[in-house]
Amino acid sequence: MPMKARLANGQIITLEKDCGCIIHEGPHWLHMDEVSRKLNRQILDNGGQFAGIAFAREERVRLQNKERNMLTRNIVEIIREDTN
Repeated sequence: MPMKARLANGQIITLEKDCGCIIHEGPHWLHMDEVSRKLNRQILDNGGQFAGIAFAREERVRLQNKERNMLTRNIVEIIREDTN
């Protein structure tokens, strides 16, 4: 299913695939955001004394990258359509 986004001017656009990967649909930067989110969650799930701190630091980096990508493209919202 195509990924969509809302631009700052309110326009809804389809986010096109921008790479040659065969393992995902949509833009590569959004795929990598999801990969990073899952890896960061594993840090938290594995526990340990400093897991929360490591998770928070890595999530901060992930979200900063996502924000930069969205600002660069003038995106204010990623629209995720449920498949249900």
